[in-house]
Amino acid sequence: MKNLYLRSMLAAACAVTLAACGGSGGNLYLSGQVSNLAKDGLILLNNGENLPVSAGQTSFVFTKLVSTDDRYDITIAQQPKGAVCTITNGAGKASSYTVTTAFVSCVTNSYPLSGAITGLSADGLRLVMGSNGISPLTGATTYEFKSVDDGAAYGISILAQPTGLKCRFQGSKSADGSDTVGTMGSAATTAATLDCTPQ
Repeated sequence: MKNLYLRSMLAAACAVTLAACGGSGGNLYLSGQVSNLAKDGLILLNNGENLPVSAGQTSFVFTKLVSTDDRYDITIAQQPKGAVCTITNGAGKASSYTVTTAFVSCVTNSYPLSGAITGLSADGLRLVMGSNGISPLTGATTYEFKSVDDGAAYGISILAQPTGLKCRFQGSKSADGSDTVGTMGSAATTAATLDCTPQ
């Protein structure tokens, strides 16, 4: 954030003087919007300038100014860890109308989250994670939530117990073992085992 602040101050100083920054000799700021950047590590590149963009930012501004009719080509020098970003309107000829039209859109990678089940001899089990729910059937030995974002904190809860059984997550912090929490990895991830026993 400190680096971003210093870059913003430098850009503001350039605006006041309309002087060359970084030797570009221009008077236009090359900037754009950022959407859905939830992960750190993104670096944009234009004309030799690397511009880090932090998670949560909704815009970016290069500190090197460009002149009218200069060609620019914003590319991704480094993708954020656990996400993929793409650029639209990132290349063109600089004018007061074009230098603010670049748009970076990011999508966080997602993977399946699963766990083992023991002793599920009846129907009725309902597991929920946020707005998503699954209902493993009698005899199921695993449960799976198909899409969880890389690095996201998750919490799985038992919404309904199967008929005649009591299920508990191994290692649960709750008194009745009805939930489990964790952090999603950067690949398919294993959550706590769910043990079901007769009541």
